[in-house]
This record gives sequence, structure tokens and C-alpha cells, in this order.
Amino acid sequence: MSIRRVLPICPVLSAALAAVIVMVPGCGDDGGLAARYPVTGKVTYKGEPIKKAVINFVPNDPNGHPAGGTVEDGHFELTTLNPNDGALPGKYKVTIDDRQLDADAMRSEADAVAKKKGVTYTAIPQELQANALKSLKSTLPGKYQISSTSDLEVEVKAQSNTIGLELKD
Repeated sequence: MSIRRVLPICPVLSAALAAVIVMVPGCGDDGGLAARYPVTGKVTYKGEPIKKAVINFVPNDPNGHPAGGTVEDGHFELTTLNPNDGALPGKYKVTIDDRQLDADAMRSEADAVAKKKGVTYTAIPQELQANALKSLKSTLPGKYQISSTSDLEVEVKAQSNTIGLELKD
């Protein structure tokens, strides 16, 4: 192989290597967010752990980032971007919703509606999802389902956080 054949490749390799070096610092799983801190806790209603629910921390700061997770047997661990990565420090309103959608039942209903209309759905239409959610009953007070009516407020600190929440009628 002559030196003339190698030299034209060098600028291409240099440019490719430079692009990789520039991109590597941008790689990662932080999504450009500040440090997140572990948030775990327990949720009870009438002194009993909530069996299964979805929990969301809605930031008071309009520029903040929400975090959420699932409650199982009263315990939860929050996620912002990656599983169990916690939440950003700040104040949050907390929502908790124990209504569970039956995906198979919704798919069956969507298929029936599609057949009636002579169309095919690749996803369950939002209208059917909304109607299914409205028909579900919660065992928890409804005020906890949305942030504007929830009276649960917490502060996540720049440290490991353990939070206890007792829902009231």
C-alpha cells in the first residue's frame, strides 16, 4: 500500500474521530437535567397501604420536571427519566390514582368500534381511552387524581428522600 493511498483517508478519519469525541460528552442518560435524588415512600389510606396506584409529583415550578412511579403494596420509588432515578429538588403537588384500565377490554371495545365503522385502528383512540377512564371507579378520594385539587404537597431535597403520605377523605 503506498503512502499516497493512506494520506487521503487521514482527513476523513480525523473528522470522524473528532465527531465521536464531540458527541461522547453529550451521551448519557441525564437528558441534560440537573442531578436527581432518590425518592421512595409509603402511601396509606385509612391506615392501610394502597395496593396499586400511579403516583405523580407535579412541580410547582413551571420550568420543573415531573416524576412518577407506581405504588405497590403502599411503597413507591420515583422516576424522572430512567427507572428509579428519583426527582429534581423542589416543591411538588402529588397526585395518586388507583383506577386501573383493562387493556384487553379496551382493545376489544376498539375492535368492535372499528368493525362498526369499517376502519382499522393501530392504536386505541383517545376518545375510547378517556371514556374507559371515566367509567372506572376509584377506591381513593377523587381529589388526589389531579394536581389542582390534591392537597398533598412535598419537597424533594438534594439528598435521599423518604416520604410518607396519608390520604384523607
